[in-house]
Amino acid sequence: MIEGQLALWFNLATILVLSFAIANFSVSIFVSLLAQKFLGMQVESRKIILWLLLVLPWLASICVVLLFLNGYSTSSIFESEDKYAHWHHMSEFNFLSWHGVTLIFAFGFIIHLGVKKVIQLRLHRLNLLSLTYLSKPIEDNVYEIELSNPSAFTAGFTKKKCFITSGMLKEMTKDEVSVILGHEKAHAKMNDPLKKWLFGIFSAFFIPTLAKRLKLHMMLAMEQAADNAVVNNAVPSTFVASTLVKVARLNAQYLPLKDNELVVNFGADVLEQRVYFLLGQLSLKPANKIATAIFATLIFVGCLSSIDGVHHLIETVFSH
Repeated sequence: MIEGQLALWFNLATILVLSFAIANFSVSIFVSLLAQKFLGMQVESRKIILWLLLVLPWLASICVVLLFLNGYSTSSIFESEDKYAHWHHMSEFNFLSWHGVTLIFAFGFIIHLGVKKVIQLRLHRLNLLSLTYLSKPIEDNVYEIELSNPSAFTAGFTKKKCFITSGMLKEMTKDEVSVILGHEKAHAKMNDPLKKWLFGIFSAFFIPTLAKRLKLHMMLAMEQAADNAVVNNAVPSTFVASTLVKVARLNAQYLPLKDNELVVNFGADVLEQRVYFLLGQLSLKPANKIATAIFATLIFVGCLSSIDGVHHLIETVFSH
């Protein structure tokens, strides 16, 4: 049995985990029901909404914990069991209870995920160094790889580098190569490799099928933003679309390069939506700020109002 200040922090950590689970479940239901609506949002608005959905469980659970901590310090919400939010024995904690098991599983998952991502990052760094060494620079931060597969991608966090294979250079015209490299440079300018990696970390806290859907929506938004960055008076959107279709046709003849969370590439992913976007066939609207604020508020209120009920429900089965 742990008592005192340390027990308080362990109990607050348990409240954080339960609040996160409630908020995560609520967001998961929302995404499952309304994910297709994201396709009708403007690209930048869609990015903001997707990031908000990922961090909302964290923000809501932290706010709930702060409210509990304030209530414990002032005795304002712990004076009676009839209050909407309270926690028994805040100054006592037992690792052999369900509280302790919950924390052990939560911290175990976080440590597992952290180690996995650090190893992934280290391997990526080593692979990037090897790839740069074996590649031929063709312009500033752009390298050619001797590979028959037609591909182009951007990697790196602080020092972004764009790569294009000799197979891609061989099959594409000079103007098409310019579009492809402009697309990759846009990814580098927008720090998409880093953002994609961070998005993958936060989405790992959702169930795999939902995480995959969220990452697909973010990937589409990133690709559409990079496609749009290439369009100008000299390069019409129709030409960018035709280049994309040509690359997709070439990719179909080869084994695609393995997807990597730390890399963004000019490929055939979500082809139809990207082409429709470039041709102006999609009617995109900005996100509704009022509806977004109401949704975020409801998630917080839902966590705060249900944490006590969930606590008692668990304790009908397990001892605390």
